[in-house]
Amino acid sequence: MMIGKKVIDTKPITISEAREILMKKVEEKADENNEVDGRQFTYEQNLTIDYVNKFALLDADDARELVAKLEDYLTTVQAVKVVDLMPEDLDDLRLIFAKERGNFDTETLQNVLDLLDQYR
Repeated sequence: MMIGKKVIDTKPITISEAREILMKKVEEKADENNEVDGRQFTYEQNLTIDYVNKFALLDADDARELVAKLEDYLTTVQAVKVVDLMPEDLDDLRLIFAKERGNFDTETLQNVLDLLDQYR
């Protein structure tokens, strides 16, 4: 439990955007010994950095642009999920929304896939 800290606002971001934020912080604070403020990165911090470097499929600007375009068809949370996973066909896209309420028509899903194909 953290005393004196509270969440003021939340906003879903893509893994690509998270990588951009983390790398900016690492570059700002890390010295030549891979230390921040005189301490080595923690195990969890190193895991997070490795994860975002491995799974970010786009650069942050492209990810933001694609999310904005997908919001014509999906909610922000759904668009972020789709950009993080970059499904390649209708079946994969339907699996992402399998637990969502409501159905998406094939035309909408195809439009989403067409947008994704522009960023591959």
